[in-house]
Amino acid sequence: MPTVERVIQDAIEQQIFPSAVCAVLLGGRVKYQGAFGKPDPRADSDANPAAVYDLASLTKPISTSTLALIALEEGKLTLETPITRFFPDAKHLSGVQVKHLLTHTSGLPAWRPFYKAARSRAAVLEAVLQTPRTRPPAQGYTYSDLGYILMGAILERVYEQSQAELFRVKIAEPLGMASTAYCPPAEWQPRIAPTAHSESRPEAILRGEAHDENAHAMDGVAGHAGLFGSLEDLIRYARMLLSGGRPILSYYSVQLMLTPQAPVGSQSPSMHTLGLFAHPNPLLPRGDLFPVRCVGHSGFTGTVMLFDPQVEMAVVLLTNHVYYSREKEAYLDYRRRILNALAAQVGEV
Repeated sequence: MPTVERVIQDAIEQQIFPSAVCAVLLGGRVKYQGAFGKPDPRADSDANPAAVYDLASLTKPISTSTLALIALEEGKLTLETPITRFFPDAKHLSGVQVKHLLTHTSGLPAWRPFYKAARSRAAVLEAVLQTPRTRPPAQGYTYSDLGYILMGAILERVYEQSQAELFRVKIAEPLGMASTAYCPPAEWQPRIAPTAHSESRPEAILRGEAHDENAHAMDGVAGHAGLFGSLEDLIRYARMLLSGGRPILSYYSVQLMLTPQAPVGSQSPSMHTLGLFAHPNPLLPRGDLFPVRCVGHSGFTGTVMLFDPQVEMAVVLLTNHVYYSREKEAYLDYRRRILNALAAQVGEV
């Protein structure tokens, strides 16, 4: 049994997660693919590449950053567009530009439990807009859900459409991602991997309902979380990035997604591309063996995408880790081991 399978099976037995699906792409071809466990431990269906997982913060690059790049290409925005153009009453956000939201250098805090008081999309957005910055823009890095909530709202204003609809028309349909969406339809239910232990619904088993509390309060459609998708579809998305962006992005847009972006006015090392974690960001999920030139992202529910553009390599790992627990220590240890085992696959003939 290959090491990947042994490590993942061990994680399933330890109840780190009920199921996992994963793939390694090299040069556009699937080098390795696997599906393990049962997404719903109470049911009898096995994990497979068509199973749908709550992607959590993978929403940020796959939906929000990609839509922002499309908006740049379509002349709807620039990276230097001030966000007060869209939210003129938010005077305390003066100086914050689109690029600061995308690279987590806006000075906004990481997270706030808006769901405890806000009961609608508009109320969450208003609460975000009233949250003070913790530092001036471009003066440091704080991974911020708030920045991506605002970026999603800006895209909706620019296009006068919901982000769910924008994602469907501009990304999912052109790429053939037929199993990736916000607020997945009822007919997907049997193949959605359930989650649990959401702080706003602590006793509930969730299936097709965003685990992220603030995304759920925003009716499941947000810039920072809310997207659901399958391994098959994320392979399609990864191929798009590794092959130059067609049919949805141009070559130079892809470079912005795959290359660290130095924050203006800051001497600290760049921690982010226009959508992905970059070395030396401690949030970059690359295990021990993937090189520091890799860029990638993770999601709270137990999801990962990682890219090494130099060798046209991508890794996708989807789990429903939060079915058993919100606690991260054991999961992160296993994630590192799994990524190391997947890195070893890159060298296999």
